[in-house]
Amino acid sequence: MDETKLEAALIHADVKMLGFLGEGAWHYAWKVQKDHIELVLRIPKDVAYGKPVPFEEEALNAEYAGTELYYQSVNKAVDGAAPMLFEFHVSSELTYTLESYGGKQIDLHAMTKEAAFQTGKEIGEIHRKTEEVQHGLNGFGYLAWTQEKGLQGTISGDASEFLKEESEEHIADYQALCAARPEYEDNRVSEAIQLAVALRKKPFTKPFLVNQDASPENILLNGNRVYLIDPYPSIYYPRAMAGNFMNLYETFFITLAGTERYQKHQFKECEENLKLIAKGFIEGYSAGNPQIASEVRGEQLLQLLETAYSHYQLLSEDLAEETRIRYGSKEEIENRLPQFSEELKVLAASQIDELKCFLAYY
Repeated sequence: MDETKLEAALIHADVKMLGFLGEGAWHYAWKVQKDHIELVLRIPKDVAYGKPVPFEEEALNAEYAGTELYYQSVNKAVDGAAPMLFEFHVSSELTYTLESYGGKQIDLHAMTKEAAFQTGKEIGEIHRKTEEVQHGLNGFGYLAWTQEKGLQGTISGDASEFLKEESEEHIADYQALCAARPEYEDNRVSEAIQLAVALRKKPFTKPFLVNQDASPENILLNGNRVYLIDPYPSIYYPRAMAGNFMNLYETFFITLAGTERYQKHQFKECEENLKLIAKGFIEGYSAGNPQIASEVRGEQLLQLLETAYSHYQLLSEDLAEETRIRYGSKEEIENRLPQFSEELKVLAASQIDELKCFLAYY
């Protein structure tokens, strides 16, 4: 870390250093103080995932303005569930963010089973209620920022058509997997995927503000309350991001626990708590509505399919250093594919009747 950048940020933000908090994939973080209030100062890294990070003004403004909007929306939905203060400065000489200090990261290894379930339930409730807050942005998809238009979605046009095209890609990806990997061929998986893509079209009316980054690193406890930080917001079909959360906590984090990106968390050793967080999440997100739960499970199936398909694709590529850090070696990637096949079969078999039921309901 360039100490001159830190000194410049402390002076520019007019804050006093309290101590180093740690580092994520993209930022260093310090606890600081201003007017006797504890805050967090973050400075982007010059090198991330083994490669230099160029300064891109519009991309940084999109990231930080999107974070600001997400925090505001979360706090409208559940007061105090995200930083109340968030400021940022972006220039080629100095870039940093400043936000409210929210407490310590959840400890997946020390928390009780009851606490894991309750944490997941609170996160699910926050996600569901945040989706009800109007975001006021044009477009959908990932967020972009320009001097002329400010923050906006990167895709214009009919979001329903986009979802339809994406659904067709899911089916094509499964067919490609089956052609290359015969162990993926399964009538119930094929039927469940068809049902999931049919079901996702029915409740979709317009895209909402959602968060794709559900890492445990970004979940804090402020007293006994869940506190969410460092989101990756977009404007999208909300059930898909709920399904993404379920796939991450029931499969992805556990299966990729040995990679350089995740090995420090030792996710395999807290597998039960990760799955309890997922169990709590779907209860909190669905608020007891079995139809919503089924829609989320259908999206989880599609997310799991894409996890498998992305692994299959990586086997035919030269692995960049960032990819190796995230996914491991080709041997490790290859070794995960049979497990994903089995998990697809188990999830499809457990959900196919519910998917049929709710599709018929529509």
